[in-house]
Amino acid sequence: MTNIGKDIALAAELIKQGKLVAIPTETVYGLGADAFNPVAVARIFEEKKRPSFDPLIVHIADIAMLDKLFEHPISDKVYSLAKAFMPGALTIVHRKNASVPDIVTSGLSSVAVRMPSHPMAREVIRLSGTSVAAPSANLFGHLSPTKASHVAKQGMHVDYILDGGDADFGIESTVVSVHHDSVTLLRPGAISIEELREVVPEIKTISEVNETEMESPGLLKSHYSPRKPLFILTGEEKMLPQNAGLIAVSPNSIDLKTSQMLYLSDKGDLLQLASNLFSALHTMEENELVSEIYVQAVPETGIGVAIMDRLRKAAFQYL
Repeated sequence: MTNIGKDIALAAELIKQGKLVAIPTETVYGLGADAFNPVAVARIFEEKKRPSFDPLIVHIADIAMLDKLFEHPISDKVYSLAKAFMPGALTIVHRKNASVPDIVTSGLSSVAVRMPSHPMAREVIRLSGTSVAAPSANLFGHLSPTKASHVAKQGMHVDYILDGGDADFGIESTVVSVHHDSVTLLRPGAISIEELREVVPEIKTISEVNETEMESPGLLKSHYSPRKPLFILTGEEKMLPQNAGLIAVSPNSIDLKTSQMLYLSDKGDLLQLASNLFSALHTMEENELVSEIYVQAVPETGIGVAIMDRLRKAAFQYL
Protein backbone atom coordinates (compact mmCIF):
# COMPACT_ATOMS: atom_id res chain seq x y z
CA MET A 1 0.00 0.00 0.00
CA THR A 2 1.34 3.46 -0.90
CA ASN A 3 1.74 6.19 1.70
CA ILE A 4 -1.33 7.93 0.30
CA GLY A 5 -3.27 4.68 0.57
CA LYS A 6 -2.16 4.31 4.21
CA ASP A 7 -3.18 7.91 4.94
CA ILE A 8 -6.62 7.33 3.45
CA ALA A 9 -7.04 4.05 5.36
CA LEU A 10 -6.06 5.78 8.62
CA ALA A 11 -8.55 8.59 8.01
CA ALA A 12 -11.33 6.07 7.36
CA GLU A 13 -10.46 4.05 10.47
CA LEU A 14 -10.54 7.16 12.64
CA ILE A 15 -13.98 8.08 11.32
CA LYS A 16 -15.16 4.56 12.19
CA GLN A 17 -13.89 5.21 15.73
CA GLY A 18 -15.93 8.40 16.08
CA LYS A 19 -12.98 10.74 15.54
CA LEU A 20 -12.78 14.02 13.59
CA VAL A 21 -10.84 13.99 10.32
CA ALA A 22 -10.20 16.91 7.97
CA ILE A 23 -10.61 15.63 4.42
CA PRO A 24 -9.85 17.27 1.08
CA THR A 25 -12.62 17.88 -1.43
CA GLU A 26 -12.68 19.69 -4.76
CA THR A 27 -14.46 22.66 -3.13
CA VAL A 28 -12.83 23.24 0.29
CA TYR A 29 -11.50 20.99 3.07
CA GLY A 30 -14.21 19.45 5.24
CA LEU A 31 -14.22 18.48 8.93
CA GLY A 32 -15.60 14.96 8.77
CA ALA A 33 -17.30 12.61 11.23
CA ASP A 34 -19.61 9.60 10.99
CA ALA A 35 -22.99 11.14 10.15
CA PHE A 36 -24.80 8.38 12.07
CA ASN A 37 -22.78 8.91 15.26
CA PRO A 38 -24.41 11.82 17.14
CA VAL A 39 -21.54 12.12 19.62
CA ALA A 40 -18.98 12.42 16.83
CA VAL A 41 -21.16 14.98 15.03
CA ALA A 42 -21.50 16.98 18.25
CA ARG A 43 -17.70 17.35 18.28
CA ILE A 44 -17.89 19.06 14.87
CA PHE A 45 -20.14 21.76 16.33
CA GLU A 46 -17.94 22.03 19.42
CA GLU A 47 -14.61 22.34 17.58
CA LYS A 48 -15.92 24.73 14.93
CA LYS A 49 -17.86 26.77 17.51
CA ARG A 50 -20.75 26.37 15.09
CA PRO A 51 -24.29 27.36 16.17
CA SER A 52 -26.65 24.43 16.57
CA PHE A 53 -29.19 25.91 14.15
CA ASP A 54 -26.78 25.61 11.19
CA PRO A 55 -27.26 22.15 9.57
CA LEU A 56 -24.41 20.06 8.13
CA ILE A 57 -23.81 18.62 4.67
CA VAL A 58 -23.51 14.84 4.56
CA HIS A 59 -21.02 13.38 2.07
CA ILE A 60 -21.45 10.08 0.23
CA ALA A 61 -19.30 7.87 -2.01
CA ASP A 62 -21.96 6.67 -4.45
CA ILE A 63 -25.54 7.48 -5.42
CA ALA A 64 -26.86 4.29 -3.81
CA MET A 65 -26.10 5.85 -0.41
CA LEU A 66 -28.94 8.35 -0.98
CA ASP A 67 -31.39 5.56 -0.12
CA LYS A 68 -30.31 5.58 3.53
CA LEU A 69 -30.31 9.37 3.86
CA PHE A 70 -33.46 10.50 2.05
CA GLU A 71 -37.01 9.53 2.93
CA HIS A 72 -38.82 7.41 0.37
CA PRO A 73 -40.26 7.97 -2.15
CA ILE A 74 -37.30 10.03 -3.36
CA SER A 75 -38.23 12.62 -5.97
CA ASP A 76 -37.25 11.90 -9.56
CA LYS A 77 -35.72 15.39 -9.61
CA VAL A 78 -33.18 14.23 -7.01
CA TYR A 79 -32.01 11.42 -9.28
CA SER A 80 -31.95 13.69 -12.35
CA LEU A 81 -29.69 16.15 -10.53
CA ALA A 82 -27.57 13.39 -9.00
CA LYS A 83 -27.03 11.74 -12.38
CA ALA A 84 -25.95 15.05 -13.92
CA PHE A 85 -23.79 16.47 -11.12
CA MET A 86 -22.65 13.65 -8.82
CA PRO A 87 -19.83 13.28 -8.11
CA GLY A 88 -19.34 17.03 -8.08
CA ALA A 89 -19.95 20.32 -6.35
CA LEU A 90 -23.73 20.03 -5.95
CA THR A 91 -25.52 19.54 -2.62
CA ILE A 92 -29.14 18.34 -2.68
CA VAL A 93 -31.52 19.01 0.21
CA HIS A 94 -34.47 16.59 0.45
CA ARG A 95 -36.69 15.01 3.12
CA LYS A 96 -34.52 13.03 5.53
CA ASN A 97 -34.70 9.39 6.48
CA ALA A 98 -35.68 8.92 10.13
CA SER A 99 -32.34 7.21 10.78
CA VAL A 100 -30.40 10.46 10.21
CA PRO A 101 -29.66 12.02 13.64
CA ASP A 102 -31.40 15.32 14.29
CA ILE A 103 -28.09 16.93 15.31
CA VAL A 104 -26.92 16.62 11.68
CA THR A 105 -29.93 18.51 10.35
CA SER A 106 -30.38 20.93 13.28
CA GLY A 107 -33.77 19.34 13.88
CA LEU A 108 -35.03 20.00 10.35
CA SER A 109 -37.03 17.41 8.42
CA SER A 110 -34.60 17.59 5.49
CA VAL A 111 -30.93 16.69 5.04
CA ALA A 112 -28.27 18.12 2.71
CA VAL A 113 -26.22 15.56 0.76
CA ARG A 114 -23.43 15.67 -1.80
CA MET A 115 -20.88 13.34 -3.40
CA PRO A 116 -17.44 14.98 -3.70
CA SER A 117 -15.45 14.43 -6.88
CA HIS A 118 -12.12 14.40 -5.01
CA PRO A 119 -11.00 10.74 -5.21
CA MET A 120 -9.38 10.77 -1.75
CA ALA A 121 -12.58 12.04 -0.13
CA ARG A 122 -14.72 9.38 -1.79
CA GLU A 123 -12.27 6.62 -0.86
CA VAL A 124 -12.26 7.72 2.79
CA ILE A 125 -16.07 7.62 2.79
CA ARG A 126 -16.14 4.23 1.07
CA LEU A 127 -13.63 2.67 3.48
CA SER A 128 -15.33 4.17 6.53
CA GLY A 129 -18.51 2.33 5.60
CA THR A 130 -20.71 5.29 6.48
CA SER A 131 -21.90 8.66 5.24
CA VAL A 132 -19.70 11.49 6.51
CA ALA A 133 -20.98 14.80 7.86
CA ALA A 134 -18.38 17.38 6.84
CA PRO A 135 -18.81 21.16 6.99
CA SER A 136 -15.82 23.30 6.03
CA ALA A 137 -12.84 22.61 8.30
CA ASN A 138 -12.55 26.08 9.81
CA LEU A 139 -13.75 27.96 12.85
CA PHE A 140 -17.32 29.10 12.29
CA GLY A 141 -17.62 32.31 10.31
CA HIS A 142 -13.96 32.40 9.29
CA LEU A 143 -12.23 31.80 5.97
CA SER A 144 -12.83 28.43 4.36
CA PRO A 145 -9.71 26.24 4.04
CA THR A 146 -8.48 25.32 0.56
CA LYS A 147 -5.31 23.52 1.67
CA ALA A 148 -4.22 21.42 4.66
CA SER A 149 -2.21 24.25 6.21
CA HIS A 150 -5.35 26.41 6.35
CA VAL A 151 -6.97 23.71 8.50
CA ALA A 152 -3.97 23.38 10.79
CA LYS A 153 -3.84 27.10 11.61
CA GLN A 154 -7.44 27.13 12.91
CA GLY A 155 -6.39 25.70 16.28
CA MET A 156 -9.23 23.18 16.38
CA HIS A 157 -8.67 19.76 17.93
CA VAL A 158 -8.76 17.59 14.82
CA ASP A 159 -7.67 13.98 15.17
CA TYR A 160 -6.16 13.82 11.69
CA ILE A 161 -5.70 16.08 8.65
CA LEU A 162 -5.62 14.19 5.35
CA ASP A 163 -3.54 16.29 2.95
CA GLY A 164 -4.95 16.11 -0.56
CA GLY A 165 -3.29 19.22 -1.98
CA ASP A 166 -5.03 22.42 -3.00
CA ALA A 167 -8.78 22.41 -3.63
CA ASP A 168 -9.67 22.68 -7.32
CA PHE A 169 -12.60 25.09 -6.99
CA GLY A 170 -11.94 26.94 -3.73
CA ILE A 171 -15.66 27.79 -3.51
CA GLU A 172 -18.20 25.74 -1.57
CA SER A 173 -20.80 23.61 -3.33
CA THR A 174 -23.97 24.86 -4.92
CA VAL A 175 -26.99 23.92 -2.79
CA VAL A 176 -30.49 23.17 -4.10
CA SER A 177 -33.57 21.92 -2.30
CA VAL A 178 -35.97 19.44 -3.85
CA HIS A 179 -39.48 19.30 -2.43
CA HIS A 180 -41.79 17.10 -4.49
CA ASP A 181 -41.33 18.51 -8.02
CA SER A 182 -40.10 21.94 -6.92
CA VAL A 183 -36.37 22.74 -7.10
CA THR A 184 -34.95 25.88 -5.45
CA LEU A 185 -31.41 27.26 -5.52
CA LEU A 186 -30.49 27.92 -1.88
CA ARG A 187 -26.81 28.81 -2.23
CA PRO A 188 -24.79 29.69 -5.35
CA GLY A 189 -21.58 27.76 -5.71
CA ALA A 190 -19.19 26.05 -8.07
CA ILE A 191 -22.05 24.86 -10.31
CA SER A 192 -23.87 27.80 -11.91
CA ILE A 193 -27.63 28.22 -12.15
CA GLU A 194 -27.25 28.14 -15.93
CA GLU A 195 -25.80 24.62 -15.68
CA LEU A 196 -28.60 23.57 -13.32
CA ARG A 197 -31.26 24.89 -15.70
CA GLU A 198 -30.02 22.52 -18.38
CA VAL A 199 -31.31 19.71 -16.14
CA VAL A 200 -34.19 21.44 -14.30
CA PRO A 201 -35.27 24.46 -16.40
CA GLU A 202 -37.90 25.49 -13.84
CA ILE A 203 -35.46 25.94 -10.92
CA LYS A 204 -36.35 28.82 -8.60
CA THR A 205 -34.04 31.16 -6.68
CA ILE A 206 -34.32 32.12 -3.03
CA SER A 207 -34.28 35.83 -2.18
CA GLU A 208 -34.67 35.87 1.59
CA VAL A 209 -33.86 33.33 4.31
CA ASN A 210 -34.88 33.18 7.97
CA GLU A 211 -31.50 32.52 9.59
CA THR A 212 -33.05 30.50 12.43
CA GLU A 213 -34.84 28.15 10.00
CA MET A 214 -32.16 27.51 7.42
CA GLU A 215 -32.47 24.53 5.11
CA SER A 216 -28.82 24.71 4.16
CA PRO A 217 -25.41 25.60 5.56
CA GLY A 218 -23.77 28.81 4.39
CA LEU A 219 -26.89 30.99 4.32
CA LEU A 220 -25.94 33.39 7.10
CA LYS A 221 -25.56 36.99 5.93
CA SER A 222 -22.11 37.20 7.57
CA HIS A 223 -19.77 34.29 6.93
CA TYR A 224 -16.36 33.24 5.52
CA SER A 225 -14.72 36.29 7.13
CA PRO A 226 -10.99 36.95 7.62
CA ARG A 227 -9.76 38.24 10.99
CA LYS A 228 -9.11 41.66 9.46
CA PRO A 229 -11.55 44.22 8.03
CA LEU A 230 -12.52 43.34 4.46
CA PHE A 231 -13.84 45.82 1.91
CA ILE A 232 -15.11 45.30 -1.64
CA LEU A 233 -13.90 48.01 -4.00
CA THR A 234 -16.59 50.17 -5.59
CA GLY A 235 -14.44 51.25 -8.53
CA GLU A 236 -14.39 54.88 -7.39
CA GLU A 237 -11.34 54.64 -5.10
CA LYS A 238 -8.38 56.89 -6.01
CA MET A 239 -5.97 55.47 -3.45
CA LEU A 240 -5.86 52.99 -0.56
CA PRO A 241 -4.59 53.33 3.03
CA GLN A 242 -0.89 52.66 3.55
CA ASN A 243 -1.61 49.47 5.49
CA ALA A 244 -3.95 48.06 2.84
CA GLY A 245 -3.64 44.70 1.17
CA LEU A 246 -5.21 44.54 -2.29
CA ILE A 247 -6.60 41.43 -3.98
CA ALA A 248 -7.22 42.17 -7.66
CA VAL A 249 -8.81 40.18 -10.47
CA SER A 250 -5.76 40.33 -12.76
CA PRO A 251 -2.68 42.51 -13.40
CA ASN A 252 -4.47 44.59 -16.04
CA SER A 253 -7.85 44.89 -14.29
CA ILE A 254 -7.10 47.76 -11.91
CA ASP A 255 -5.14 51.01 -11.69
CA LEU A 256 -4.82 51.05 -7.90
CA LYS A 257 -1.49 49.90 -6.51
CA THR A 258 -0.19 49.00 -3.06
CA SER A 259 2.94 47.32 -1.76
CA GLN A 260 0.89 44.30 -0.60
CA MET A 261 -0.96 43.10 -3.67
CA LEU A 262 -2.16 39.73 -4.98
CA TYR A 263 -3.78 38.78 -8.29
CA LEU A 264 -6.38 36.02 -8.51
CA SER A 265 -5.87 35.27 -12.19
CA ASP A 266 -3.55 35.98 -15.09
CA LYS A 267 -6.34 37.04 -17.43
CA GLY A 268 -9.49 37.24 -15.30
CA ASP A 269 -10.58 33.59 -15.72
CA LEU A 270 -13.48 33.08 -13.29
CA LEU A 271 -12.64 29.46 -12.41
CA GLN A 272 -9.08 30.48 -11.59
CA LEU A 273 -10.44 33.42 -9.58
CA ALA A 274 -12.64 31.11 -7.53
CA SER A 275 -9.90 28.56 -6.87
CA ASN A 276 -7.51 31.27 -5.61
CA LEU A 277 -9.92 33.48 -3.64
CA PHE A 278 -9.82 31.92 -0.16
CA SER A 279 -6.11 31.19 -0.41
CA ALA A 280 -5.45 34.87 -1.22
CA LEU A 281 -7.59 35.95 1.74
CA HIS A 282 -5.67 33.58 4.02
CA THR A 283 -2.38 35.07 2.78
CA MET A 284 -3.56 38.62 3.48
CA GLU A 285 -4.90 37.56 6.89
CA GLU A 286 -1.45 36.21 7.81
CA ASN A 287 0.47 39.21 6.39
CA GLU A 288 1.69 41.35 9.33
CA LEU A 289 2.02 44.41 7.06
CA VAL A 290 -1.68 44.34 6.20
CA SER A 291 -4.33 45.79 8.54
CA GLU A 292 -7.21 46.09 6.05
CA ILE A 293 -8.01 43.95 3.01
CA TYR A 294 -9.53 45.32 -0.20
CA VAL A 295 -10.90 43.05 -2.91
CA GLN A 296 -11.87 43.92 -6.47
CA ALA A 297 -15.37 42.84 -7.47
CA VAL A 298 -15.77 40.28 -10.26
CA PRO A 299 -18.40 39.98 -13.02
CA GLU A 300 -21.51 38.20 -11.71
CA THR A 301 -21.81 35.58 -14.42
CA GLY A 302 -21.39 31.83 -13.99
CA ILE A 303 -19.28 31.05 -10.93
CA GLY A 304 -18.80 34.81 -10.50
CA VAL A 305 -22.20 34.83 -8.75
CA ALA A 306 -20.81 32.47 -6.09
CA ILE A 307 -17.58 34.47 -5.76
CA MET A 308 -19.47 37.70 -5.06
CA ASP A 309 -21.84 35.87 -2.69
CA ARG A 310 -18.84 34.78 -0.60
CA LEU A 311 -17.21 38.22 -0.73
CA ARG A 312 -20.39 40.03 0.38
CA LYS A 313 -20.77 37.64 3.32
CA ALA A 314 -17.10 38.00 4.25
CA ALA A 315 -17.38 41.79 4.11
CA PHE A 316 -20.95 42.03 5.46
CA GLN A 317 -20.20 44.14 8.54
CA TYR A 318 -18.30 46.67 6.41
CA LEU A 319 -20.75 47.03 3.51
